[in-house]
Amino acid sequence: MLWWQNLPFLSILLCLLASAGCSLLPGRISRHLARGVLLLCILGSASLTAGLLRSGSGAFVFWMGHFPAPWGNEIRAGVLEGVCACLFPLIMLCALTAGRGALAEGTASRRENLYDAVCMLLMSALLAQVYSNDLFTCYVFLEIMTLSACALIAFRNSGPSLAAAIRYMVLNLVGSGLFLLSLVLLYDLTGHLLMENLHDSVRALAADGAHHRSLTIIIALMTVGLCVKSALFPFHSWVPDAYSAGVPSSNAILSSLVSKGYILLLLKVYVRVFGWDTVLASRVDLLLLGFSLAAVIYGSLAAMRAAHLSRMTAWSSVAQIGYIFLGLGLGTGGYAAAVFHLISHAFAKSLLFLSGDRLREAGGGSDRLADLTGAARRDPVSAVCWSAAALSMVGLPFTGGLVSKLLLGMEALHHSLPVRIAVLAVLALSTLLNVCYFLRTLLVLWSPGREASPLRESGRRLFPVHAACGVLALGVLGTFLGASPLLELLTRGLAQF
Repeated sequence: MLWWQNLPFLSILLCLLASAGCSLLPGRISRHLARGVLLLCILGSASLTAGLLRSGSGAFVFWMGHFPAPWGNEIRAGVLEGVCACLFPLIMLCALTAGRGALAEGTASRRENLYDAVCMLLMSALLAQVYSNDLFTCYVFLEIMTLSACALIAFRNSGPSLAAAIRYMVLNLVGSGLFLLSLVLLYDLTGHLLMENLHDSVRALAADGAHHRSLTIIIALMTVGLCVKSALFPFHSWVPDAYSAGVPSSNAILSSLVSKGYILLLLKVYVRVFGWDTVLASRVDLLLLGFSLAAVIYGSLAAMRAAHLSRMTAWSSVAQIGYIFLGLGLGTGGYAAAVFHLISHAFAKSLLFLSGDRLREAGGGSDRLADLTGAARRDPVSAVCWSAAALSMVGLPFTGGLVSKLLLGMEALHHSLPVRIAVLAVLALSTLLNVCYFLRTLLVLWSPGREASPLRESGRRLFPVHAACGVLALGVLGTFLGASPLLELLTRGLAQF
């Protein structure tokens, strides 16, 4: 075994150990430990991806403890897993760096180490979700993700944040229950939990035809369960509160990472367990298409009505999640578009929340749009970063959002006429709606406003925030400038997935 093939397991284990260590260390030391571990995960995942590309051998399987299933567990890593394992720690590192000041203000200083511990536990669960080749292991870490995310929402310890955390927990437990029920039914039919073994059994059952109804029920339950946890319309009711009640770093992590972990698991289930032909036979693709198209329009309309910057950003997440599920609903040809939008949205959405918090401070502490007039002139660096992310949400040139929308539109051309018309019409209408509410906000931010004192923070305090937002802004632009090699990388990864 080559040395870099041990990196997936080591990254999961390292995050788990760091979570335990952060819970015992003072806040300042835990902060450095968490950042150091995230940086190691980024470097390790980059080395893994480079090793996979150099070897040209495709994905590989790592046996936990060198024991095959069912005595051991399997980790499976390919190019797509390596890319996602680079992306997730990078987003969390930027969120923790940029949101540290707001975290200190919103919580007691003696609890900052616990925040780092929860973040490292969440990162461990996300990496396990990326690499695991066992469906029940995915469910276990699915629950760890849910509990960690709930703790991040409630960390501000205010009435609205606690209410949002409870609502998030209740609805996500419904999704977990549906996923577990489908897992039990699938195990009852096949007797397997490893994804490749499940795929062989499902393919045999689908060819036999005797269990068509059972497979349809299982796919529908698993899809709906993960749609609830990912906040796809009409299961989105927890999003506005959960994405706006927490501290800025929590909002960025929840919108950019947690929901993406659930979507990545659904993609893994479709590709590695059922196969698209089986999903197509169940007609669940029509369910995804209908929900995703409705999500794009409903989320955009709700964002237009929002009077606060944080809630407008939260409602736009509903629409953006719809774009990702639209790619899944379009079939195997849309998978690359879905993953591409997943990456571009992760950069842009975290940037919106983190830079938006700085603009709130520049506006006097209120995030009402009416109170943010001229805020960009008092913190131009944050405003430029926010503007770049907003342009990506709209899908304008030089941003990754344009590429993903073009990919979705091009894939829709290969489908039937009703699907083609519906997808292209929704893409055009949603882009127009995005222009309306993001352009309105940009005009408010950059227009001359009332005279206000400059920011009191020192350059030393603002530098980490601006640096982290700058990295995310480069990611927004880089997904456009490097769209061709990134898309080639994703296509190769999906072929190994």
